[in-house]
Amino acid sequence: MSSLNPNEEEILEIIDQRRPPASPVKYVAAATVAIVGIVFGYLFFSHFTPGALVGAASAPLEKSVALTGRFLQHVGNFLTTSHTSSTSELEIGRVMATDKLGPLLVAKQDLALKFTNVDEHIFGTSTAEVRALGRAFYYVPLLGPTAQWKIEALEKDGVRVCVVHAPALRVLTPINVDTRSLEIRTSTGVLRTNREEMNGAALADITPRLNREALLHESTVRGAARKTIAAFVKTWLAGETSWGPARINAIQVLFPGETAVDTDFAIPGFYDRR
Repeated sequence: MSSLNPNEEEILEIIDQRRPPASPVKYVAAATVAIVGIVFGYLFFSHFTPGALVGAASAPLEKSVALTGRFLQHVGNFLTTSHTSSTSELEIGRVMATDKLGPLLVAKQDLALKFTNVDEHIFGTSTAEVRALGRAFYYVPLLGPTAQWKIEALEKDGVRVCVVHAPALRVLTPINVDTRSLEIRTSTGVLRTNREEMNGAALADITPRLNREALLHESTVRGAARKTIAAFVKTWLAGETSWGPARINAIQVLFPGETAVDTDFAIPGFYDRR
């Protein structure tokens, strides 16, 4: 093998001069960095374990689920909770005295009403059975154009009788209905769906029917009405000193259409014979 060229030896020498010898400080720094990396790595993995990392990642999800649950609970409470309210308005109209047209309540009567409404149709028959209790009040006007009173004194069988021709009995409407005892039973055909309609119509028909029945049975309360009117007139006669021995000592009340004077209608206990 031939010796190197003098020029090549010179080049090698120059290259060797450009590479400084390795310093021990470099190796110390590298070792220090490696130790620090190992320490930080240990601390990182000791504190941020896979479980801790999963917990940290799932924490926002758990909060979101909790908030969603509370929101859905609020929505459920809103949909199932009932909210009630009530408003009213009152307007005061004209206030009048009733001394000129004031009625005198003279009798009352209990009415037990029962009726059945039937609705026949090609698709079936619907019925509504109603039971209702009402109380009718009867009165006579004391003053006014319809208050046609006439009082006269007659003597019959030794008894001085004050005959009172009273106005016709009237019914105070609407009739009072006892809603606690009200019964409405409805039945419909197989192909009929008008149960609510039948129920509403029957309910609306109760008061008009009671009004008519109270008027038709006015004669049944005349006996009680006579007693009330006789007691009213007796109080007036006593104030006028027209009641007593040798004066009027019996009262009879007649309604329009009645002409016979019968002391049997006089109020028991009002006689004062000697």
